[in-house]
Amino acid sequence: MKPEELAGIVGWGSYVPRYRLPLSEITRVWGFNPEQPRELDVSEKSVAGLDEDSITMGWEAALNALRRAGVNPREIGAVWFGTESKPYAVKPSAT
Repeated sequence: MKPEELAGIVGWGSYVPRYRLPLSEITRVWGFNPEQPRELDVSEKSVAGLDEDSITMGWEAALNALRRAGVNPREIGAVWFGTESKPYAVKPSAT
């Protein structure tokens, strides 16, 4: 039996939070050697805003994927979601 339509990846998306934390602040708070991060060639780290969590960032990435693929969200019949978190270890994500 052949499927009516092929399934596969037609677009991809990503999301990077807008807020930044300087590496100098991270090393100061954690008590690391301030010279060591320079070896990483990184000067800052993106961090989620107060109203962002893994679900909201995943949502934004999904919207970007749909836009990139030119897919109307109303055409999506189902979304499957998985997580590595233990049940109730964090707030529910697929409700």
